[in-house]
Amino acid sequence: MLRRAAIAVSIAVLATHASAAGQQPPPAVVSPTPAETLAKWPWSITTQVTPFRQETVTIALGPKEGMEYKYRLEKGAGMLYSWTATAPLNYELHSVPDGSPKGYAEFFDNQQSRDRGHGVYNAAFPGIHGWWFENVSDRAITITLSTAGFYSESQEFRKGVDVRIKRFN
Repeated sequence: MLRRAAIAVSIAVLATHASAAGQQPPPAVVSPTPAETLAKWPWSITTQVTPFRQETVTIALGPKEGMEYKYRLEKGAGMLYSWTATAPLNYELHSVPDGSPKGYAEFFDNQQSRDRGHGVYNAAFPGIHGWWFENVSDRAITITLSTAGFYSESQEFRKGVDVRIKRFN
């Protein structure tokens, strides 16, 4: 009991001594303004007009068949993507800027004999942005494509078939 009382008195004396010694609280930390932060990291945020969306599609490709799957993105819109295939295939990630001549595209990635791809795509210009997938095998394959981002529609292009457009609300 005496020991507890002695400890309590010691703590009280130390607290009084520290306060009497004129110790000041540490100075306040001043954080940068949003303008100062963005001046250092201008790529760190891009606000969007289009709401955030998610989509997962399953794409069947017959032997030696190819097709395109693209999204409408505005300049600066971002899209996360991940796709897997049941067998290796050839692919291209490319974009067609609005107003470009027929057959024109900007190519960002193309690979042969891959069964997966993952990444983040940031649209450099308004247009349609996406993949050409080509099954080079003699067997049917399936691709599962998952995306999340700021797109307003998806478009599926297959030879001899009208373009399928899915508009997101």
